[in-house]
Amino acid sequence: MGATSSSAPYETLLTDQLAEERAKKASLEQRGIAVISTSGTLVAIVLGFISLRGAQNAAALSSGTTSLLVSALIALAVAAAVGLLINLPLRTPVIEATDFMAVLDAPSWNSRDQEDLRSERRIQVQILLRLSKINRIRARVLFAALLLEVAALTLMLFSAVLTLK
Repeated sequence: MGATSSSAPYETLLTDQLAEERAKKASLEQRGIAVISTSGTLVAIVLGFISLRGAQNAAALSSGTTSLLVSALIALAVAAAVGLLINLPLRTPVIEATDFMAVLDAPSWNSRDQEDLRSERRIQVQILLRLSKINRIRARVLFAALLLEVAALTLMLFSAVLTLK
């Protein structure tokens, strides 16, 4: 009985960390969607700028400005694609329903011994490790998408400066 009560703090910690990793996963996926939305808006702005420039019968855009705008469009398209990658369904560990059925069919399904607790904690730790790894991957991909958006904004800024000269 003493070992069971001494494992209670670890149980709370493990449960809290699992909940935190699941919340991180949802947050990263939402940020990936935000990258896609932002990239789409910025693409619309760039294309609008190009079409307004062409419609005004003003001097054509210089080749440098055109190159910057095309590069910005490419960076934004790649950022949107990377935003989609963040939301790819990666295989996350789950406990199969059939495994739960096997536990319920056991004669002593409602009594927990020390080995049952260890097995449960081992499963929780495996889930936590896998979720943490997936979240690290998604965070890196999100960082790359954000860098692409910053690069595209920089290119758009330079093209605007060149156009206004």
